[in-house]
Amino acid sequence: MQESLFTNSPYVITLTVVALIIVCYFPIMLGQKTSVKQLPRPIHQLVIISIFWQASNLIGDIFFSGDNFIAGTRAYTARQLIFCAAALGWIQLGNAIHHTAEISLKIKRKNGWKLMNIFGALAVLISTYLFISNPSFIPNLNFFGYHPFAERPVFNFYSLLFCLFVVPNIIVTAYIILRNIVQTSDTTLPYQVSIYMLSSFVFFVTLAALFDFVIPISTKFSNYDQFLKWSQFISVFLAILSGQYFTSVSFKNKSASWFLDKLKDKMVDGLIYYNYKGEIQLANPAALGILHTTQEALHNKKITSIFPQIQDPARESTYNKIRVKIDNEDHIFNVSIFEIRQSLTTNYNVAFFSDVSNTLHYQQIIKTRDEQFKEYQLDQIRYQERLNIWKKKVDESKYFLDTLISTLPFRFWSKNEQGVFMTQNQTDIKSRGNLLQTSEPDSKILPQELLARNEGEPQSFISYERIKRSFNEDQDEEDDIEILKQDDYNMAVRKGAAKDIMIFNNMFIPIMAPRKPYKIIGIKIDITKEMRLEKERDMLQEQKHIHSRLEELGTICGGFAHDYNNILGSQIGFCDLALEVLDKDNQAYMFIQEARKAATRGKESLEELLNTIRGKTSEKDKLTEFAPYMIIDDVVKKLWITLPPNVKVKAENLDKNIRIVGNVSALDRIISNLANNAIFAMKENGGTLTIALKREVLTEPLITPYAPQIEAGTYAKITVEDTGTGMDTATLERIFSPFFTTKAPGEGLGLGLSSALRLLKEGNAGYTVQTTLGEGTIFNLYWSIRNEKMEA
Repeated sequence: MQESLFTNSPYVITLTVVALIIVCYFPIMLGQKTSVKQLPRPIHQLVIISIFWQASNLIGDIFFSGDNFIAGTRAYTARQLIFCAAALGWIQLGNAIHHTAEISLKIKRKNGWKLMNIFGALAVLISTYLFISNPSFIPNLNFFGYHPFAERPVFNFYSLLFCLFVVPNIIVTAYIILRNIVQTSDTTLPYQVSIYMLSSFVFFVTLAALFDFVIPISTKFSNYDQFLKWSQFISVFLAILSGQYFTSVSFKNKSASWFLDKLKDKMVDGLIYYNYKGEIQLANPAALGILHTTQEALHNKKITSIFPQIQDPARESTYNKIRVKIDNEDHIFNVSIFEIRQSLTTNYNVAFFSDVSNTLHYQQIIKTRDEQFKEYQLDQIRYQERLNIWKKKVDESKYFLDTLISTLPFRFWSKNEQGVFMTQNQTDIKSRGNLLQTSEPDSKILPQELLARNEGEPQSFISYERIKRSFNEDQDEEDDIEILKQDDYNMAVRKGAAKDIMIFNNMFIPIMAPRKPYKIIGIKIDITKEMRLEKERDMLQEQKHIHSRLEELGTICGGFAHDYNNILGSQIGFCDLALEVLDKDNQAYMFIQEARKAATRGKESLEELLNTIRGKTSEKDKLTEFAPYMIIDDVVKKLWITLPPNVKVKAENLDKNIRIVGNVSALDRIISNLANNAIFAMKENGGTLTIALKREVLTEPLITPYAPQIEAGTYAKITVEDTGTGMDTATLERIFSPFFTTKAPGEGLGLGLSSALRLLKEGNAGYTVQTTLGEGTIFNLYWSIRNEKMEA
């Protein structure tokens, strides 16, 4: 059994048909009432979406009502598709109402709402696909153990989509109408229509929310048979309200309305507003003056009582030389009747009349024009003030941009179409001098710059440059830049002659214009240090690779030497036993003695091999000066490959200026062993592994528990900190013992920390360890920045 998405109620079907007819007739009625040749696009979208929604629900009510649909059947799929069409309707309807309000109030449309509308439609399509292909997917969604869509999944899930993609449009629509009411200071008809629109809009939205959401939820869906049933019908009223609001407000430009009101009050001719019944509603001051009356006296008075000759007040027409007696004086008027369409349902008529018997109105016209001219002069002063404010802002922006360009850490310049320098920052001026309003000789212009200027194609490339000192014709010393190829630079690196070669990242960016050539922007960034560090990193990685291969070879040879040493030891032992049994005169005695000497020499050779493998050589390993942060970076990269999902690694506070002398492979093994143990301690509950590197000066010897004393000096301090389980005292006392491990069988041999300790001793480095049970462990490695023993 499925949820009921449509109802077979004849009342609902009848209302749906009526609503569909009304929506279809709505644009025709709106065009007739407003006399507009073509309605705006949002109004058409509003009508089309409403028709689409009503038609989809009508099809669903007729053919797919009830809840007896089985998932996977064609009927179930068709029902879901029809419901999807209806859902697309109400998703788009909220956006169309919002768009109509924006265009009515001349508010610029933002792209965010368009994207939100697209996402809403995609959400409906994806959810429909899920309900059809896998009906149990959405009901089984789990959020931290909570199943929000387990019961009534269609109602709950599409209510969520309604809240995400329709409710924001409704709220913003109400907000912009309310803002229009608050910002409007007059009480004209558009203002009144805005209040009426907002009240009606809030009422209908509240009514829909009450019957479609509040009542079904509070009654536990008793007699509930269709999703958004009330919203479907109320959407028709909202569409009509949107059209009403558009026709009442959108054609009333605020500045034009202000001008007409001012013009009406300043006119020397009379204006009388009256409704379709011929009852006077308003008159301008000139009409009151001409008729010698007041607003109160004219209100609701028939227009035919003022001008009896007007036969049909509702018809537009012109009446010339109407004679009217006012205060026992005869006046002759020319009267014109106009019809004004204020809104979809509101008509007003205006009687425009002038007293042609009054010869003073020309003087009044001159006076009015003079006042208008003075007002124009005041407007001109205001516009000039605004212009000055904008000019100040433009100047401030220019100063800000000039300051930003001037302080850029890399070289920046710009040239016009003829190649003349227009801008140079301080870095570029220091490099090659002030070249503003000058151009470079053709021999110094790079082909990439010409391509960017003439073809409009951005260029980006790396250059290798060497500065050479030379003398010009006046015997003045000047710098000459030699551009090298990458092969020449690599050759100089191999020869050790690349210290005076600078590496730059160059960019030429054309400023697009209607025609060629183009202005260009030039950027030149010194990347010499970065490239050299990258080269050094590659050399360190290669050295590590060699050490690793040698270590593997040593392990194989060590195993062989150990086994063979045992065999030779047995052979020597048996020879000694044989020599004790035999007499010295026996010929076999001499042969056994020679065999023992040969075995002893073999044993001594194997012992030397084992000592070499164990690091007990007479000569020290070749040490290297390197930056330890590179080793830390490499270790972190290796850790990420096998890192558990609940463990995070941070290596942010690394001092990249520290350099130490030591064995690269040894430091790599030390940090790797400590990091792997830390990750194992956080494997179950998760946590964060933090590796830091900084310079630390010890003014006095450092004495800590469970670690040897560290003498005063300047050290590179490497910190490996975890938030794992920590260690107790018994474990802490034995962590550096060979073959001691807290891991399960098969997960470790207990040689990691003992190997790290041996490598630290070989590198003349110290360490400290701090641990708190249940909170984590901190290892601090102190590696001397200046290895005094090496210098000696």
